[in-house]
Amino acid sequence: MKNFNNQILVITFFLFCQLAFSQRDKDETDPLFTSAYNKFEKGEYKDSYNEYTEYLTKKPNDNNALYNRGLCAYEMKDYKDGITNFSKSISSGRKKHDAFYSRGLCNYKLKNYKIAIADFDTAILIKANYSKAYTFKGASLIELKNYKDALLALNKAVEADPDYESAYHYRAIAKYNLNDFEGGLADCNKSLTIKPYYDTYFWRGLIYISLNKYKESITDYDSVIHHEPKNATAYYNRAISYYELKNFEKALSENNKSIEIDPSKPEAYYNRALAKFELQKYKDAEPDFNAAIDLKLDDSKHYLWRGVNYYYQNKTTEAMSDLNMAIQKNKTNELAYYYRAILKYSLQDDQGVVEDCNAALAIKKSYDTYYQRGASKYQLKDYAGAIEDYNEALKLKPDYKLALLERGVAYYQTEKDALALADLTKAIELDPKSGRAYYFRGKLKKYMNDLSGSCADLKQAQSLKYSYADDELIKNGCK
Repeated sequence: MKNFNNQILVITFFLFCQLAFSQRDKDETDPLFTSAYNKFEKGEYKDSYNEYTEYLTKKPNDNNALYNRGLCAYEMKDYKDGITNFSKSISSGRKKHDAFYSRGLCNYKLKNYKIAIADFDTAILIKANYSKAYTFKGASLIELKNYKDALLALNKAVEADPDYESAYHYRAIAKYNLNDFEGGLADCNKSLTIKPYYDTYFWRGLIYISLNKYKESITDYDSVIHHEPKNATAYYNRAISYYELKNFEKALSENNKSIEIDPSKPEAYYNRALAKFELQKYKDAEPDFNAAIDLKLDDSKHYLWRGVNYYYQNKTTEAMSDLNMAIQKNKTNELAYYYRAILKYSLQDDQGVVEDCNAALAIKKSYDTYYQRGASKYQLKDYAGAIEDYNEALKLKPDYKLALLERGVAYYQTEKDALALADLTKAIELDPKSGRAYYFRGKLKKYMNDLSGSCADLKQAQSLKYSYADDELIKNGCK
């Protein structure tokens, strides 16, 4: 059995952008302004907003009050109104870095990333080395998948303020997407030493998966789930780590939880199907493969593994259909050709097996595929060709017991007795319960005039329930 390729990771993007600005009061003595100001400081944002509104009926162009009301709107997550207030504040004369930065954050929250970047750039022009503006410019570029420019902006953010945890957090994300996993890990570690946001644990867990550090990843997702028990993606990613550690029962449980929280993720159904497949729960895996594909997760590999799952349920027609589809979708899918060859072998289509193995081997050299092609060449009585394939399989995997055994059998058919004896004897050493190895060594010893040795091997084959040994014992006159 070939190893699975795990489904690509689903990424949840957590945001923890904070305004980090105080209100502006310009020494205002008006009691209404003062009351609104104090309520904001107490976290009473709605009441503060209403009092700033009342104050602005008297002084509609007070840019400080407009700016402060924008802060209230931001805290109440009314980002459109925040933009309106910050824009009015700017047009009323508050052309300062904080107003552009705050408006940029509102646009960022509304996914207006290009507009947000323009505001962050203006804030940087007003205030050089503005770490927070560089940080969220970088975060916006990440959302636009411009990871290289994001990295440049985030490098400047770190240079401007080496103690700003969010700069390291977002730079880790940029590095992750640029496949610099070690660099991303270092940035996550730095961010967490400054302030342990669970968002950063999430990303570090993702990076650990990319570095094959699955136990460390599980620990980080433990932290994420402790803070956010309903995070479906965290369960999904933790399932991947358990799967890679071959703890398939735990991987199944984690995907169950992910689907329970969010039934819309096709990747979770697919990976749950893989876990069930590894547990040989083929019938149970089938509905999950179907759900993943029905939810539009229909790349070549998804049809491949559903096809293989059908094969193990002896659903030949469905298996062939899916494997054909896998190849149609990706003509370089080596595993699809390999498993279609396996299926054709079960259908006694040995010429078809050879053709599919040829296609698979043109993509990737694999000991399993050489072995399978050798097996079909043997059935086609191309014993020399079979021996060549078993040789190639054994070059890639010297302890490949089946290839050694079948090469010995092929040597027997070509009357290369010494080579056959060596292979069959070695095969028995590697697998003392191989009735087939004893059977053919017994037949070989007869032709080498070792009748007692032949009978001994055939009796051993018989004791191992190798059915052909019965007739051979009679023919040899063994007692």
